[in-house]
Amino acid sequence: MKLIIDSELLNKCGSGSSEFWFSYKDYTVKNIRDLDTDAKPADMGQTTYFVSIGLIPFITISNEEIMRSFIADKGNAKIKSVLDKVQGEEFVDTFWKYFYAYPELKEGIDEFSNVYTHNKIAEWCIENNIDYSFA
Repeated sequence: MKLIIDSELLNKCGSGSSEFWFSYKDYTVKNIRDLDTDAKPADMGQTTYFVSIGLIPFITISNEEIMRSFIADKGNAKIKSVLDKVQGEEFVDTFWKYFYAYPELKEGIDEFSNVYTHNKIAEWCIENNIDYSFA
């Protein structure tokens, strides 16, 4: 079996969400809201139960992580210096202000995000001994 890395899978790791878990049994990524927990022993925590049935948390990649990597790759020293000092929720707003103000940033954010996410999922698969392929 292989995990197929496609656009649907990319969406499941976005925004830093931790609601998706990978199943070693069928090589799918499942939303924890859709999992049946009726068989979970009362004295067992949810995470322990999920791991016991062959699930592990799927990778999460936040928008901020992608944006910071994009700036590190494409930004000039001034932009990097300013954005390195910005933390938390303020970072995303500040990123977009610089994105629209500097022409060198306007090219390739979507492509960069796509490649970055594909690479991160592939790294996660290797770390977790999961066979994968790209759609």
